Amino acid sequence: MQNWHKPCNFLGVLLASHSLHFRVHTRVLLTLAVALIVAAVAFAAPTAPELLRDAAAARQAGDVAGVVARLEAAQALRPDYPRVIYGLARAYTAANRAGDALAQLAQLADMGLTFAIEKDAALQPLRDQEAFGRLTRRFAENSAPRGGGKVAFALPDRDGIIEGIAADAAGNWYFGDVRNRCVWRRDAAGRVTRFAGDPALLGVFGLKADDARGVLWAGTSAVAEMKGGDAADRGHAALVEFELATGQVRRMWPVPADGRDHVLGDVLLLPDGTVFASDSLAPIIWRLAPHGQRLQRWLESADFSSLQGMAPSPDGRSLLVADYANGLWQVSLADQSHSLLRAPAGTTLFGLDGLYAVAGGLLAVQNGVNPQRIVRIALDAGGRPAGVQVLEAGHPAMDDVSLGVVSGGRFHFVGNSGWALFEAPGAAPAPRTVTVFATQI
Repeated sequence: MQNWHKPCNFLGVLLASHSLHFRVHTRVLLTLAVALIVAAVAFAAPTAPELLRDAAAARQAGDVAGVVARLEAAQALRPDYPRVIYGLARAYTAANRAGDALAQLAQLADMGLTFAIEKDAALQPLRDQEAFGRLTRRFAENSAPRGGGKVAFALPDRDGIIEGIAADAAGNWYFGDVRNRCVWRRDAAGRVTRFAGDPALLGVFGLKADDARGVLWAGTSAVAEMKGGDAADRGHAALVEFELATGQVRRMWPVPADGRDHVLGDVLLLPDGTVFASDSLAPIIWRLAPHGQRLQRWLESADFSSLQGMAPSPDGRSLLVADYANGLWQVSLADQSHSLLRAPAGTTLFGLDGLYAVAGGLLAVQNGVNPQRIVRIALDAGGRPAGVQVLEAGHPAMDDVSLGVVSGGRFHFVGNSGWALFEAPGAAPAPRTVTVFATQI
């Protein structure tokens, strides 16, 4: 996990989120930051990414007032962006506006987040303030475990990256392994075996089981962390249909080659058999119609940054789509019009990964904040976020949370996926136990 308190590049601080589950780690964060900045320049009105770029330039020039002005403007556009709030606290401190800096830090504490502010040299002028001491204690309290932290079961001797998880009606569990380019199955008796490992598979990400049709859907994509990859794999990704009974590949629908990198990070199955796949690197939602013959580029938009989990809205008229660096989008199924939904006051929707529909709202894996957590997002009658409740956070084995699945009235999720173990080139960590948590919903 990245140490946020250490001095680092200003733009990196503001645009960064959790360094692992941006799908391909810190290098993707930097690539995304550049892409956002380039896209922003095309617009006459300043956008949040453009303002962040200008804030970084102002800081390099020693223009404290310029940093403050640009971050205030960015905050007006993205009021729940923790990195902007933290950046403003630093900028206000440099501008000798201690009260305003402390107010920004209090917002982060109210969100339930944790920052090691006592170790940040940029905030040292605030250390003598009584409020600073209170905030230090509040951030420490926010890092304490929340929720029951119940372990459902464990997967021993794993040496890969366990990203996706699915369950079928027979009591079998399925796990997508990015590193080993396969799907593992844990049967009702607890035995773990390789379910699928076709040579054509790349890294396996999100999974969805379709009992009615006897199918397991998966997104597979080329990433540096998978075994046996080479330069020829770059940009390749596909939606895969497995035979649920045998693990055999029924069919693969490749993403059309367009010279860009693609990661199909998650998939969504609708009751009619329609499958959607979110692209975490290209700003695209892909769609496979029932009995479709090709993967359709259903919606591409420069508004998107890093698309993650998807869920149907309560009224069934739209998709709710997590965007790691933007929050939560509502996308019309009828005409693909889309709008960014505001986070309820005092909460943040940044860093959302997996997204799941439940009665009254959504469950989400929020691994782009510290501490990583599972949250329930209440929705109002119009399908807009009305509240955010933390269900689980801060447990020791929740150090690298990936995706989840609703099964048996509980939400199961992978607590330690393993991305962090492969950050160094050539890493070959020893096999470990992967923990699957369950929380009541």
